[in-house]
Amino acid sequence: MNLWTRSANPPQAMLKALFILAFVLSLSLFPLCAQQSPPSIPMQPASTDGAEYRLLQKQVLRSRVLDSMEDLAHWSFQGVGSMTLSMAQVKQGEHSIRIASTDNIGRVDGSGDWQDLVATRNFPSEDWSPYNRISAWVYPDIHGAPAVSINLTLHNEGAHLLPDDQNEGRDDSIPLTNRQWNHVVWEITPLDRDKITGLSFGYALPKMFPDPGDQTVLYIDDLELQQVTPDHVEGWDVAPGKIAFSHAGYTSGSTKTALASNLRAQQFSLVEAATGKVFLTGPVQQNKTSLGNFQVLDFSSVNRAGTYILRAGDAETRPFPIGDDVWRDSIWKVINFMYSERCGTIIPGIHGLCHQDDYTVHGDQRIVVNGGYHDAGDVSATGNTPAMSYALFTLAERLQQRDEDPVLRSRVIEEAKWGLTWVLKTRFGDGYRSTGQLISYWTDGIMGDADDRFGQAVNDPEWNFRVAALEALASRVLKENDPELARRSLATAEEDWRFAVEGLKNAPPVPEVYGQKDNLERASFGAIASIDLYQATGDQLYADEGVALGNQILASQERKLQPWSTPLTGYFYTGPDRKNLFHRFHMGEEEQPIIALAHLCQALPNHEKWMQWYSAIVLHAQYYQQAAASADAPYNVLPAGIYRTSEAKLLSESASWRPLATASRELFEAEVKQGLPLGGDAYLRRYPVWFQFRGNSSVLLSQAKGLSAAAQLRGSLADEDLAQQQAEWLIGRNPFSASIMYGEGYDWTPLYSIRSGQMVGALPVGIETRGSSDVPYWPNQICWTYKEVWTQPAGEWIWLMSDLNGPAVVRGVADHGSPGPLRLVNESSHQEFTTTIATDGTFRAAIPQGRYRIEHGSTRTSLTALAGGTYAVDLRREHAVAFAASSAVADPRNIVVRVTVDGAGQHSFTIRTDNLALSDPETVSVDLGAHLLREIIWHAHILDTSTPWTAVVLQDGSLIGHAELSGVSGN
Repeated sequence: MNLWTRSANPPQAMLKALFILAFVLSLSLFPLCAQQSPPSIPMQPASTDGAEYRLLQKQVLRSRVLDSMEDLAHWSFQGVGSMTLSMAQVKQGEHSIRIASTDNIGRVDGSGDWQDLVATRNFPSEDWSPYNRISAWVYPDIHGAPAVSINLTLHNEGAHLLPDDQNEGRDDSIPLTNRQWNHVVWEITPLDRDKITGLSFGYALPKMFPDPGDQTVLYIDDLELQQVTPDHVEGWDVAPGKIAFSHAGYTSGSTKTALASNLRAQQFSLVEAATGKVFLTGPVQQNKTSLGNFQVLDFSSVNRAGTYILRAGDAETRPFPIGDDVWRDSIWKVINFMYSERCGTIIPGIHGLCHQDDYTVHGDQRIVVNGGYHDAGDVSATGNTPAMSYALFTLAERLQQRDEDPVLRSRVIEEAKWGLTWVLKTRFGDGYRSTGQLISYWTDGIMGDADDRFGQAVNDPEWNFRVAALEALASRVLKENDPELARRSLATAEEDWRFAVEGLKNAPPVPEVYGQKDNLERASFGAIASIDLYQATGDQLYADEGVALGNQILASQERKLQPWSTPLTGYFYTGPDRKNLFHRFHMGEEEQPIIALAHLCQALPNHEKWMQWYSAIVLHAQYYQQAAASADAPYNVLPAGIYRTSEAKLLSESASWRPLATASRELFEAEVKQGLPLGGDAYLRRYPVWFQFRGNSSVLLSQAKGLSAAAQLRGSLADEDLAQQQAEWLIGRNPFSASIMYGEGYDWTPLYSIRSGQMVGALPVGIETRGSSDVPYWPNQICWTYKEVWTQPAGEWIWLMSDLNGPAVVRGVADHGSPGPLRLVNESSHQEFTTTIATDGTFRAAIPQGRYRIEHGSTRTSLTALAGGTYAVDLRREHAVAFAASSAVADPRNIVVRVTVDGAGQHSFTIRTDNLALSDPETVSVDLGAHLLREIIWHAHILDTSTPWTAVVLQDGSLIGHAELSGVSGN
């Protein structure tokens, strides 16, 4: 298979033949070529792929009329408006109920951020147990609102009152199409419904001052109870009759599995979607794990790009791709969501020019803070913008390095600059900055009236580090295509970094509050910013600060293997005092210490502490994340973290932070104990300990990013594979076989987006749990926070995709005089790729991830290539060697490391170690002559038997193609 060919001076006959071939192909492949153009934005979803369409097609097994809307005897109304019977719009019978606002104003005052109209149908404590779905028809006739939705609330009597403080009993943002009848259904199977006292229909007025002609009117008709076959919404078992698979597809070279729980078939088939041809047949494997009994469909051997369907008996998946760029569509969609969430500009079909009267105050100065991105479904503008822009610039830099996908690269840079512009405009120049402004409504743009929102500027070292990192990275990426913005961005980064460092000198330790900022987070952001500036400027000042902050990160890590039921180590504490464990339950920041250490390793490869940084990453990825994920087999989704019941002390008695408003120490301990017991008061929670704010997308994606960063540094296929599975979980390979990204894959639900409406590419806060349980829960209702759109996980997704999407690109130089093409052979699948060597000896190939043997003539080397990676290979005869490392246990305290070397020329091999004392020289020189096979042996003593040891073998001082070994005493 010839992936790529290149010739410096192709003959004219060949050029003519290629021109004719290209013309013919352009006619037959026009649709494919057209896909290379940017999609129109805002994107529109394929509605038949969503859950809403499927739910409306369900067969109704039985029904009961709750109200035909012919009188108001059992209705009550709240709000500044009216409720009447109407014949203006009727779905069935003679009347509907009409609710309307009086003045169309969502008043902004002490009572809240918006005004609700609520019509309630009251019931005499009725038993609805035989039914599991509410059905109603709603006709909105609304002018002036960019998005229209209605909320339903269930009320009851009994031991568990609805709605509760976790929003059970609320369907809070059901999207409606304006000026037509909408069939609204709500499956209520999980809810207590034996003593129902009321069902409310509510509408939240969208802004303070209406434009001329605005109005708010809704008609409600044909209210029924129904019985349908319910959706599977809770637990680890796969939904009956479904196969859980990655709707976005599977990366070539990765593990590829799908899961089920109740298949009758003994075999499955992988079918080509276009032809119906069976491509692979395999056994349906039975797998019993701590989560239950599962059936596994393993088709990892298939790496051929294409679109496929899985079939097992009567069960069948929707089509999905296998290839190198299966995540590309999701990237485009998430960027579409980011664009749709832009603040301070007109987004067609979503909102007009907005928030021109929201500002930040600093003394007698103020800055209007529109721009950047709205935060979530309620249009708040907060501090997610820098992280989103940083992720976009990271992806852009990766695409630049691989010289790939110029259309996507251009669009990514365009969106990244939108966030950068906001960061540059929201500073006062003396260390004080705006971090955004919380607001839940549209404003009129007039300064000085009642709907204005403002806050005070802050001089926060962590925030200044965050923006300095973005500005420094942007200066690198924009250096060629926007040099003036790059120059301004770098100068600002250096100034913001100085403010952060000065602020650190007098900043007190961060107060310990569960789930909020801490000292480890601050040090991690500081190290990242310092190294980004060092890479942009080469100034040793930045490197020194990065190393100093890196010391704090190292001191915050657990390095001893804990003697638990699942032995773990490599996790982090909130600071060097190592009192409390580092984890989050809402914002995801778990990747930050790993990103900081990876930055240090990449920027300072010869530093004396390099091996400490590297081994810390190994401990976290291999002895914490890989080991902990095995507890969630066969999904292998990363658990939220290690918790101790004693951490309940971090909960303040009076919570001022809204996500902890309903928290209690008793509930904290109860949730911890639902985790997997490890030993003592330590438990492994699969989901975070949380309260009213629930949803795991950001926590999971931040962990996955840390793992993918470790994979890229280590050259670890296992880490990369596990990171891929975290993305697969969110896009369908989960118990509900549902994608949670709106408009990507299949069976995605509408999301809570009460102000902006549904936006393709939106990721919600995420899959939640019920009460104190530790099992996934994804109910049909659309409520905050778990189904609320949020820009934070969107940024995390883009950051993760910078590591996971696209082929590995291998560039290098070979002896061009040798005949024949260069061969790249996958050592696992034996799939072979070839590429032509140019007259100057250079070559380039794009290949799926995997372990490769690279050959040209008698010269060969080996390479572990990861998706999204870029690799430089020297295959000249006296430069290339193939080497492999292994270790053997001499006794419980001593090991022997062997390296076999096959090649030509003179080379040096260096072993770097952590927790090992060498009895041999660290560096060994070998002369392989024209072609020899040699063995190098090192003897090492394990210093601390309670801590894993790590060794890295480098050829000629290069990390590319290095070999890594790790183990524990006696193993």
